[in-house]
Amino acid sequence: MQKIFIILAIFGLGFASANLRTEMDELIEFLKMEEVREIYNWWIVHDAQVGEIYAFLQTDEANEAWVVITTSNPDMQEISAWALERGVDLKDYLNRIATVLGLSPLGTRALRNTATRSWASMMEEIRAVQDLDGAKARAAEFIDDPTSEFGELHRMIAAQHESIHGTFEDPAVRRVSSQLRAFGVDIDGFIERLYDFFGWDHSDHH
Repeated sequence: MQKIFIILAIFGLGFASANLRTEMDELIEFLKMEEVREIYNWWIVHDAQVGEIYAFLQTDEANEAWVVITTSNPDMQEISAWALERGVDLKDYLNRIATVLGLSPLGTRALRNTATRSWASMMEEIRAVQDLDGAKARAAEFIDDPTSEFGELHRMIAAQHESIHGTFEDPAVRRVSSQLRAFGVDIDGFIERLYDFFGWDHSDHH
């Protein structure tokens, strides 16, 4: 499986009577994973700059950061165990979603070199096939529904702001973040959107 650093904010959807796995699987439908994978794979092969970023994401350094993010946080391990009891392997979902690399629009501040322009073009093509607005709208309904298991998952993760922020500050994660910024990937814009989704204080993000 492709080893991807970027953690994407998970948007929930579903009905009050649905279980967590059903809700998460319904989410995937909005993301058009197969179509996006085809777009991403085309750009990796045909664009040198995107290929360079992809190659970096396959390195041991990037993999180390991904392992830190997905497995090292004890609070998230507890949440993952809760989800697994409900038939959802969060790490598997994160890996599947992370391979998309298309959920975070690049900010204009990142459009300063040819690598970023290539990356931005790929992102535009990816966003054109996805229904992120629909996913966000369903997320809001989900989170407001006290019987939704995804809503409960959202609340559990939101309560771990300090712990998750500490994971982002891990040296291995910071090294990879810095390199992705150098490539022109809008890591800071992504984290801002993640913080917004969970209602976290932006002042803690540097």
